[in-house]
Amino acid sequence: MINLILAFLKIGFLGFGGGYAMLSLIYAQSEQLGLTTAQFADLNALDGMIPGPIAINSATYIGQLTGGFWFALAATLTVCIPSLIFVPLYMHYEKRIKSNWVLSSILKGIMPAAAGLIIAVACTLLLSTVFGVDSVFAWRKMTIDWPNLLVLGLVLGLDLKFHLNPVWLILIAGVIGAIFYYL
Repeated sequence: MINLILAFLKIGFLGFGGGYAMLSLIYAQSEQLGLTTAQFADLNALDGMIPGPIAINSATYIGQLTGGFWFALAATLTVCIPSLIFVPLYMHYEKRIKSNWVLSSILKGIMPAAAGLIIAVACTLLLSTVFGVDSVFAWRKMTIDWPNLLVLGLVLGLDLKFHLNPVWLILIAGVIGAIFYYL
């Protein structure tokens, strides 16, 4: 349980840029806790359907998988601790922070890094779910999972063309997945 608590303290303290920017950090920590890429993909899919921040949903899911209810509770509470510390501090020093050009520049530099981390996790999930490998260097072992590629293409096309709500896209993907894999 100590490794789980330390992992989610790290995620809570170092997770800059919002939920999806934290995905690469959550992915790295979940790998160290023994989760597979497929389990992480399941986490990502469930997070789209379950309300709440991705860090809390991830903590609960990973805690449940690694040790059951008490681990899930410990991980969920642990990931909240940094926010309970930083938010009151920020509120107290907000005017100073906003007027500090060095800190503002640092925060602007974090934004593209966060986008890069989101793209890195998306590429990892793409390799795992569509091509069946964990790394681009395993290209000789790649096999295309055509149903997953179809779902990806359809959802991406619907999002680009119609800008559908992500909940609808997840439901559409779930229905297609049920048709391909369970019927």
